[in-house]
Amino acid sequence: MITAEKQSLRERIRKLGAEHGHADSAWIRNALSSLEIWKRPSTVLLYAPLADEPDPMAIAADPGGHSVLFPRIEGDQLRLYRQLPGSRWIQAPRGFPGLREPDPASWTEAFPGEVDLALIPGLAFDPSGGRLGRGKGYYDRLLGSEDFRGLKIGIGWSWQLLPVVPREAHDVTMDLVIAGGEIHCPGKPSGEPFQRRILDKSGERE
Repeated sequence: MITAEKQSLRERIRKLGAEHGHADSAWIRNALSSLEIWKRPSTVLLYAPLADEPDPMAIAADPGGHSVLFPRIEGDQLRLYRQLPGSRWIQAPRGFPGLREPDPASWTEAFPGEVDLALIPGLAFDPSGGRLGRGKGYYDRLLGSEDFRGLKIGIGWSWQLLPVVPREAHDVTMDLVIAGGEIHCPGKPSGEPFQRRILDKSGERE
């Protein structure tokens, strides 16, 4: 039942996306700069956007002291790669038109436990951290792994924020949702500053 509800919602969101078209994504960096964790050097997982997704690539071009990772589809998993000077891109497998991925020959492999914070795209989000993906489960498997301990930040347009997103047991909840520049903190009263301690090198919280 929930699976059918999700699919219906995906179709509705895609139609909305066609109506809204493209917009500037500068609000991503502006919102991140207000977070305490962003003010420290950290390892950040970004994504190469599809045509209908907010674009975080300006951060990759000017990471401001952060180490930048990107995902690559390998089988049914997302593998992570660290961006280096001269890193090249290749096209993703069939079924993901226009999606670019790291070329493993010019990137360094990284691991989920290295991520301090991750920007996660989606078709829809809700203020309590619910996320509707594209139905393949790649991000749910990555973020739900026992090694992943980073801050999970859902990134979407303002019109992608819904009152409630249907969830199943395997769906991973976002720690934070940024929709069109507005920050939503699950479990926090509106307007309350968001604070999150990052992990030190030993894996213990500061």
